[in-house]
Amino acid sequence: MGWTQGSVVMEARPYAHIICQKYAEERCNFCLKSFGNLKKCASCKNVRYCGVACQKTDWKIHKTECPIMRRVPNVPTDSIRLYLRLVLLHLGHSSSFKDHKAEAPCIRGFNDLMSHSENIKTDKKRTELFHIATDFLRAYTHGVLQLPNDDTLLDIFGKQTYTHQSKVNSYFRALQYGSLLGAQILTFHKFQARPLAKYPFYRWVDWGKLGPSVLDHRCRPNAVASFNGPRVVVRAVEDIPSGRLSDVYLSYVDPMATVSERHQQLQEQYYFSCDCNGCLNTDMEARMTSLEGSNKGDLDKAIACLQAIDDMRKEQGEASEMLSQCEDCLTNVKLPPYNVHLVRLRGKAFDLAIETEQWDAALKFGMANLKPYS
Repeated sequence: MGWTQGSVVMEARPYAHIICQKYAEERCNFCLKSFGNLKKCASCKNVRYCGVACQKTDWKIHKTECPIMRRVPNVPTDSIRLYLRLVLLHLGHSSSFKDHKAEAPCIRGFNDLMSHSENIKTDKKRTELFHIATDFLRAYTHGVLQLPNDDTLLDIFGKQTYTHQSKVNSYFRALQYGSLLGAQILTFHKFQARPLAKYPFYRWVDWGKLGPSVLDHRCRPNAVASFNGPRVVVRAVEDIPSGRLSDVYLSYVDPMATVSERHQQLQEQYYFSCDCNGCLNTDMEARMTSLEGSNKGDLDKAIACLQAIDDMRKEQGEASEMLSQCEDCLTNVKLPPYNVHLVRLRGKAFDLAIETEQWDAALKFGMANLKPYS
C-alpha cells in the first residue's frame, strides 16, 4: 500500500502538553486556540479555557495540579510544568495506557519510550539538570503531592528530554524543526494541509509525543511533522512504497546544519551517531559551506547577524525589530543560495515573519528556503 508524497503517515495527540507561559493569557490551555474572552480557572487563576468542554476535558489532569498552582502563585518554567504533568500522569497510572484510536498505525504508551537513564547518569551536565529540576519540583509540590522515587523521576525526566519538541528553554535543550517545517509544509498546499503559519505550534507548547516517537532519524528525511492545534501530523515528503513505519524517517536535527554540527547535536541529545546518506554526501556539505561569488566579509556579517538575533531573542527583544535586522542583513549580504548561514538567516526571518503575522514576508522567505531543503 505505502504512502504517496503529501499523504498522512500518522496523526497523534500529545501524551502531555502545556502552553508556554508567555502565551497562556491568549490561548486555551487545552485546545490551544486563540480567543479574546478566555475564562480563568476559578481556583488557581493560572490557566485559561475557551469554554466548558475544554475545561472539563483538561480537568482530568488539572484537578491535581490546580491546588499546587494555587499554593504557589509564581508560575515555574515551562519545562517544570510539563515535568509536573508527566509525573501526575504517571501517578494516575496513565504511563501504560495506549490510545488505540489516537495514534494508529502505531500504538505506544509512555512506558514504551526510551529514557536513556543510564546515559544521563554518566553525563555530568544532564545529571545536574535532573537534580535541579527535581529539587525544584519537590519544593513546588511540597505538602500537596507525594512524588515517586528518584529512579522513577529520572525515567520520566529522560523521556521528557528526548521526546518533546520545542524551542530551547530554561534547561531542556530540546530540538526543533524550525524553518524546515515551515518551508516544507508550504509545499503541501495542493494537499490542503494546514500551513504552519496557522498553527506555529512549536512556539506555544512543550509536549510529549508517543506514536511519532517510533520513527527513526535520517539527516535527509522522507517525512515531516506539522501541527493542527494539539495534534501532530506526519506526512510523507516523497513516496514511501513499502508502507512500513520502519522505512519512515524524520530528521531530529536541522538537515541544513553541517555534518559535524548534526553529529554533535545527535550525540549530545540522543546519544547516537548517524552515517546515513546525508552524512556521506560530500557534495551537499561543500555547497552548504561554499563562498562562491562572495567573500569572507559577507560570511562574517551573516554570522554576526545570526548571533545578534540570538542575543535579542534571549533578551526577549521585539520580534519586529529582529525581523527588520534579518531583512537588512539579507539585503546586504551576498552568499550562495545553499550556504548554511544564508539559509539560517532566511529561516529566522521566516519564523519572525510568522510571529509578527506578516504572511507575505513569511511566504517569501519560506519559498526561498524550499530549494536548499528539498
